[in-house]
Amino acid sequence: MSVASMNPEDLSGSHVKIGTVSHLARNLGFVAAAAALGAGIWGFYRHSATVDDAKLAKLTAFRSAYAEKCDAANWRGEAPAMVRETYLGSDKLQTVVDQQQAALAGGTDCETVTKALKAADFPLPQK
Repeated sequence: MSVASMNPEDLSGSHVKIGTVSHLARNLGFVAAAAALGAGIWGFYRHSATVDDAKLAKLTAFRSAYAEKCDAANWRGEAPAMVRETYLGSDKLQTVVDQQQAALAGGTDCETVTKALKAADFPLPQK
């Protein structure tokens, strides 16, 4: 029995299998998944930056109010990077700053505000 006498479907099935199978759908799926992942990461960082900016605006307002009321020149201007990072990483410090901002607006003296900040381990500027 020779190959010529065999049924052609027995050799390769119903279609000719020459070359590699196309993976276009799989490759497009990978590209779409990578794009979705990239968009998700970008969105997360964008949202985090917006939230951090709002929190830092509160810190800047408090530092400005403290500098104005207590005549503390070392509280003027932008907070050092270490203070910003510590503040953003601590819910306790954020709460204390909000409370002391309200206390300053309500007429509390500077010494009381400073003591409350020290009790919360707020990084005070050097004199």
